[in-house]
Amino acid sequence: MKNLYLFLVVFCLTLSANAQFLNWGIKGGVNYNENGDLRAITEGGPISLSSTEEVGYHIGILSEIKLPLFLYIRPELIYTHTESSYKLEGDKSKLKMDKLELPVLLGFRVFKIGRFFFGPNFSYVMNTKLSVPESVESVSNVSSDDFLVSGQIGLGLNFGKIGADIRWETGFSDSQASFIRDNTDIDFALVDTSHSQFILSFYYKFK
Repeated sequence: MKNLYLFLVVFCLTLSANAQFLNWGIKGGVNYNENGDLRAITEGGPISLSSTEEVGYHIGILSEIKLPLFLYIRPELIYTHTESSYKLEGDKSKLKMDKLELPVLLGFRVFKIGRFFFGPNFSYVMNTKLSVPESVESVSNVSSDDFLVSGQIGLGLNFGKIGADIRWETGFSDSQASFIRDNTDIDFALVDTSHSQFILSFYYKFK
C-alpha cells in the first residue's frame, strides 16, 4: 500500500510543479498481454505451460509537460486489467491482474502530428487471480509481488486535442505469483508475472 501512496504523491507533485507548461487529458484502450511460464503440480505430475496472449484494457489520465525544442515528458496514471491464458489438453487456465501504473515517458514531436517516446513504467499490483478448469483443484490463497518495473517504447499521432499511440512494453523486474490449494500449505502453482505486451491507446486532451 505504501507504493500506491507513493505513486499518487509523485504524480500530483509532478503536475503541480509544472502547471504552467502542462497539457492534460484522459485516455483508454486495449492491451495484448503475455506473461511467463506457469509451473504447476497436478495429479499426473509437474507441468510447465507457456502463456498465450489475451486482450485486456486500460483507462486513466495523462499529462504532457512541454520542454525546449521538440521534447516533452508525459507522466500518466493508469488503471490496467491484463489477462493471459495457459492451455493443457483442451483445458484453459487464465491469469488476471489489476494494476495501477505510472509511466513516465520522454517524447519527441515529429512535425506537428507525429510522436516518438520511451521510458519506464512503475506498476503497483492490486489484484492477481488464477482461474482454473474443473479438472484442477480449487485455488484460494494467492501471494504475488506487488511492485513491478517495466519499460515502454512507442509511436503516436496527434490531431489537435485527440490522438492515438501504440506501445510495446517489457518487464524489467523478475516477479512471480504463487497459488496455493485450499486448506493446504503446499504451493499449487507458480506463475512468472514478468510480461510483454502491445498497448493501443486513444486519448483526449482538455488543454
